[in-house]
Amino acid sequence: MKRRTIQIPALALMVLICTGLCALVFLFAYQQARESAVSRLHDEQMIHAKQAAQGIQDYFSTWSGILSSMARMKEIAAADASGRQQMEFFYDAHKEQIRAFTRVDENGIVLVSIPQREMAGRNIASQKHIQELLRTRKPVVSDVFRAVQGYDAIAMHVPVYEGGRFRGSIAIVINFQNLAKRYLDVIKIGKTGHAWVISRDGTELYSPVPGHSGQSILSDGRGYPVLLAVARQMMQGLSGTATYTAPAEGDPHGAPARQLAVFHPIPIGNTFWSIAVASSEREILASLAAYRNRLVLAVLILLAGGVAVSIFVVRAMVIVKEEEAHREAEEELRASEQRYRDLFEHNPAPMLVYERGTLEMVAVNDAFLIAYGYTMDEVLSLHLTDLYPEGEKQKIAEVAARLSGHTYVGEWHHRRKDGTLFPIVVTSHDIVYKGRTCRIAVVTDITERKKMEKAVEEESQFNRILLEQSPDGIVIIDPETARFINFNGAVCRQLGYSREEFADLTVFDVEARETHEETRRRIAEILANGRGSFETLQRTRTGELRNVEVNAKIVNVQDHPVYYCIWRDVTEHKKLEEQLRQSQKMESVGRLAGGVAHDFNNMLGVIIGSAELCRHRLPEESPLHKYLEHILKAAQRSSEITKQLLAFSRKEIVSPKPVNLNSQIIDAEKMLCRLIGEDVRLNFKPATSIWTVLIDPSQLDQILMNLSVNSRDAMPDGGTLNIETANVRLDADYCRHHSGCAPGDYVKLTVSDTGIGMDRETREHIFEPFFTTKGLGVGTGLGLATVYGIVTQNDGFINVYSEPGHGTVFTIYFPRLGDAEADEEEIDAAIPSTGSGTVLLVEDEEMLLWTTTRMLEEMGYTVIQAQSPEVAIGICGKGERIDLVLTDVVMPGMNGREMAERIRAIRPEVKVLFMSGYTADIVAQRGIVEQGMHYISKPLDARKLNEKIAQMLAS
Repeated sequence: MKRRTIQIPALALMVLICTGLCALVFLFAYQQARESAVSRLHDEQMIHAKQAAQGIQDYFSTWSGILSSMARMKEIAAADASGRQQMEFFYDAHKEQIRAFTRVDENGIVLVSIPQREMAGRNIASQKHIQELLRTRKPVVSDVFRAVQGYDAIAMHVPVYEGGRFRGSIAIVINFQNLAKRYLDVIKIGKTGHAWVISRDGTELYSPVPGHSGQSILSDGRGYPVLLAVARQMMQGLSGTATYTAPAEGDPHGAPARQLAVFHPIPIGNTFWSIAVASSEREILASLAAYRNRLVLAVLILLAGGVAVSIFVVRAMVIVKEEEAHREAEEELRASEQRYRDLFEHNPAPMLVYERGTLEMVAVNDAFLIAYGYTMDEVLSLHLTDLYPEGEKQKIAEVAARLSGHTYVGEWHHRRKDGTLFPIVVTSHDIVYKGRTCRIAVVTDITERKKMEKAVEEESQFNRILLEQSPDGIVIIDPETARFINFNGAVCRQLGYSREEFADLTVFDVEARETHEETRRRIAEILANGRGSFETLQRTRTGELRNVEVNAKIVNVQDHPVYYCIWRDVTEHKKLEEQLRQSQKMESVGRLAGGVAHDFNNMLGVIIGSAELCRHRLPEESPLHKYLEHILKAAQRSSEITKQLLAFSRKEIVSPKPVNLNSQIIDAEKMLCRLIGEDVRLNFKPATSIWTVLIDPSQLDQILMNLSVNSRDAMPDGGTLNIETANVRLDADYCRHHSGCAPGDYVKLTVSDTGIGMDRETREHIFEPFFTTKGLGVGTGLGLATVYGIVTQNDGFINVYSEPGHGTVFTIYFPRLGDAEADEEEIDAAIPSTGSGTVLLVEDEEMLLWTTTRMLEEMGYTVIQAQSPEVAIGICGKGERIDLVLTDVVMPGMNGREMAERIRAIRPEVKVLFMSGYTADIVAQRGIVEQGMHYISKPLDARKLNEKIAQMLAS
């Protein structure tokens, strides 16, 4: 019993020891399996991370080489038309891979942007990567930014140098989603495996968590200190493994989960990114659940069959698991290699891979076969040197032997299968391809670029010929010594020196107006401002003084500022200018006399018109008729005096002859089109069966030219110039209210524009000599005064109607030339007095308001006056009887149509008659008076006005 008791504790002890040993074996085996699984996971993650890093690095290295080659092109550095065309060719060839191609100058100003041409001229110097480019003058890659088109993008800038001088950069914009899809989206390990990328300053460039891209990892990871520690190691460019807690993939607000990850740097030019490949620890441990269950079973078997067998079984299972994982990793690696192979095959640029030692061709893509005409078997039987002409084979072999570990860019010639040679730029770097040490090369055909370079050189030679044949003297001066660095033959001819003699001179030797100190100060001033223009005197070889107009500009030649000048001899021009100035002085005296006569005639017109109006209103037996006749005679005599003044103001000899205005205007139409320019449209509306007038044709041309130029200057942004002709008959009623005209038949010439118009003050002075609204030196102020003088000289008269912002209408009346002079005077017709009713007259011009009121009252109408639209609206609101509203169209504050709409809102039944100095079609075009509205043009004819009002009131 005691032995059994001893055996039971011994057995229990043995069982306990065995159980403990089995538990230790179980824990040890499970821990080893876990570490092995994590290690395999890290190995797989690191493979993906390095493959993605190498792919991205190769991608940017390839583009860096291509852009560096482009940056050395002179036309790209100059950013001229040829450079823009070259950039467009490049963009068209690669627009499937890049979204924009940009040229930026050394100050951060966009010079060329394709295809977003509206970006040209924009200053982007404030952007972080542009500031780094301007500071380091090395290739830079930007962080991911949100493009205006709605996609995430990356900009890559490569510096541009011209003759050793930094001239800015060229840049491409790449769709980051495409880059991520190619290298990052393909990284999938299990169900939770994912990748994320940050820049060296912690900006999240690619993140599976929505909304985190473009944000700072230091901000988004504030609640996860271990994640921040990993991010700081990545920002230092380190490589390693890590375990951290972070939100689950795709759920920024979900429960945190432990992640197993590796991280690895991605060197990119001036900077680096860092990629992390992570998987959920829960998923990895879940994959060990089956293994754990089998291990428990194995432990039970070990308890029954022995520790040795158990250990052997466990070890065997571990070995089997490792081999399986290794096989899966190899399969994934082969799949990854196939993906990168596809990228190589589908590149639109010809690409080749050759072995470094033997120079044997190892692989090419489809673009290479198409460009060179070979089949794949033919290419793989070639060596690299077989692609080069005989003259370059030895040299390329020597260059290829020296290439190792760095990117190479060079210009060569390649031979196609058919033997044709073409220039190329090749960019290459080392790779390991199928276990062999190789170099991969991208080939760019630069045939078109070479043609453009040749064209530029020919153009440069042509420009040199033009420079030498220039009639103006062109010199390049050293601003420090004032000596002539270069000059053309015109300078020597201008000053009478031989080339050898002139080469020994300085600026001081030919300058005749300024002292040495004054000349030095002028050079210093132009150096400071960059350019300048002035006139001076120069002394020729014989001592003659010549007037010279100098246009100078500072240009840089080999980083040295020089003084580039164009010398134009204006001696003869000065003489002619002085003669013209004297002629204009004499003409001005005459124009002044005409202006005085014009103003006096206007006052006489008011006197005559008012006297005529009074005379017709008095009964014939009234004794006041005698006084009115004295007033009219005195006014007419004064008018004769003004005619003498006008005769003094016109010195030219004219030859009046019968003229058809339509024919004359048609003949002058081409000249007028050239005069007004392409931005102004000319419309000519001739009347049929136009009457003949007596005028000198050259005077009519002068009227058309002056009025057209005046209209052109009033339409700086373009517009419409209308010229119309018509036959009109003016009766005594019209003439009583318009000074300067007599009853009879007239040919009316109307010139109207859609320009800026004139205010009342300007209209009152436009026919005065020397009056102008143009800037100093732009206009003489004699154009419209000349028109006025010609019209009045030919017994015609002119009216003008204009409002600010509504254009201008000039109406000229020339008397009809009959078969015989009329001897009989027309009997003045009295203003008809047949109307009845109340008219609300709206007119902002006080004199026109008074005159029109008198006309309406003589017709028999009761008139209510309103000098503004607001007053008229107030009158209608009071309820007074109003049969018709007669209103001007264009008035300050509110036009006639707007006022009519407000009046009809109060009194819908009221009739409205619009009046304006503009022609009916122009008013309709502006939308002020629409089709169907009643309209009468100014100046008002009493009979037509009476007929129009009677017609409206009767309807």
